Amino acid sequence: MYPKVNQNIVLDIKGKDKNFKTIVAEISDKEILIGFPMDLNILGLLPRGTVIYITYSVGDDLYKFLSTIIGKRNENMPLFRLVKPKEKDIKKIQRRNNFRVKANLPMVLKDSEVTTVDISAGGIQISCKENYEIVYGEVVSGTLHIPGELEDVNFQGIVKRISRNANDERKNVAIAFTNLNQGNQEKITRYCFDKQRQMRLKSK
Repeated sequence: MYPKVNQNIVLDIKGKDKNFKTIVAEISDKEILIGFPMDLNILGLLPRGTVIYITYSVGDDLYKFLSTIIGKRNENMPLFRLVKPKEKDIKKIQRRNNFRVKANLPMVLKDSEVTTVDISAGGIQISCKENYEIVYGEVVSGTLHIPGELEDVNFQGIVKRISRNANDERKNVAIAFTNLNQGNQEKITRYCFDKQRQMRLKSK
């Protein structure tokens, strides 16, 4: 399944530890045009012939394909021209609700500051003090800061599990999202994908 026009995507340069966010500007029979990434340092890294990976989400799934930059187009806005892949060459990576990574991110829950333990687009697990008032089945609201995103993620969720941490003075609380808009879900998915990608590079 192809991405849609104006959809957020992540661009990875093959063989390099660099990725950038941009959008799909136009799709034709043979080409996909994407906007210039906001990071101007990338421009010298993307000459004609550069092989790249494009990652994006559709519904509940994450997709990825390999392409090549075949040129630029400058009209109303500067664009990169990519070879449009055959649909059979677009790979589904993983269902986003299973795309969970360990992450210590600051967030506000019930007007108190806490820290995440892990995160996916389906929910989060946080660490908090043992005396933090929260109960199983409680509906909660929170705000999560995702590195690299201009706006924080607001959500509502329900407490699914509470367990004592190895440190007796803290506990872990698992929360499933019940109200999370698509834009915020995509922010979390992009973060999880990038985090997992970084871990794979370190393990090589």
